[in-house]
Amino acid sequence: MDAPVKLHTGTAPDGAVPVDPWRNFVFPNRIRELRRKAGLHRLIALSHRLPDLTYIRLSKIERGEVFARARELADIAAALDVVPDALLIDVDAPAFSIEDWAAPFVGVPLPDRARDRFAVLLAAAVRNLRASDRALTIQAITDQHGIAPVNLSRLENAQRSFEDWNAPTRAAICALLGTANEAALRARIDQLHRNGDLDPWFNAISDPEERLRRTREKIAALRSELADPGPAHGAGVATLPVAAPNIGTIAVLGIAGPDGLILDQDTGERIAPPPGCGRRVVALRLCRATLGAALPGQSILFVDLDRYPVAGGLAVLREPDGYRALSIAIGNDGLLVGHSQHPPRSFALSDVPEDHIHAVIAARFM
Repeated sequence: MDAPVKLHTGTAPDGAVPVDPWRNFVFPNRIRELRRKAGLHRLIALSHRLPDLTYIRLSKIERGEVFARARELADIAAALDVVPDALLIDVDAPAFSIEDWAAPFVGVPLPDRARDRFAVLLAAAVRNLRASDRALTIQAITDQHGIAPVNLSRLENAQRSFEDWNAPTRAAICALLGTANEAALRARIDQLHRNGDLDPWFNAISDPEERLRRTREKIAALRSELADPGPAHGAGVATLPVAAPNIGTIAVLGIAGPDGLILDQDTGERIAPPPGCGRRVVALRLCRATLGAALPGQSILFVDLDRYPVAGGLAVLREPDGYRALSIAIGNDGLLVGHSQHPPRSFALSDVPEDHIHAVIAARFM
């Protein structure tokens, strides 16, 4: 049997690669424990009590794969009849063990050590390549190699082993690194590792201390926001300007950009948001170049930065260079999918970082 994975904070003198087997569990919490205590032995039972929270997102929150928003945490707590703070865990408590906490969510044995190691090396190699070639932007990688931004993010963070990607994506990864096949890819990455070129990237990808730091900061922020739910908390979720409460009108953003994107630039217009909007609402103008499905050529979307999209609704997806309007549907696998009209593309929402997708709560046709 393989020896246990040892956690390192950098490359050891013998060339060891730091592999944090718990790197995907960024938000340990007590949702599963308290759900079962409430007699809800299946997650779907809790999901039925939370109509504004999709099952797949609830699952990712319970599994600690994504951070919950304060509003979502409050809704989950209400469904379980507990205070929201009861769902949070002190990861520095002497009795806490990430290995014990994650045990119900991982297979036995743990994910293959060799696969994990290569996933980290591959992530470092992609980061190293992009750092050395400034022309290799996210959009360029999408256009030249067909690797979607969400998949590039998962690749650069070692969230999936190379073997778990489908054949076209594996071929695209090989091409991205300038290799003809998997054997050549592994040889190239091994040489980069031997040269020390990948060392600077390991801590950001697979350092347990970095994971713990982010977890501590986010849990502390959630505690603060739950204790004082004001409009200032969580303002860093998106770069869009946010409407303050009790203001009659807000700026309309939305200059048409390339590739169907909506640039978050002020149009010079102002508009009153519709009744019932949350504290963090923004207005985005569409035109034919940025048109979303089932919308006229001139529309203004009201986007709630604190609300996750639902099937049958609209959403905007934050990309590096702007926003994309999507219509939301349920795919054949039962998961949420976002579809853009110009250009025609589809995005699995389970692959999109939770702070990059926001629900459209109203539209005004001009």
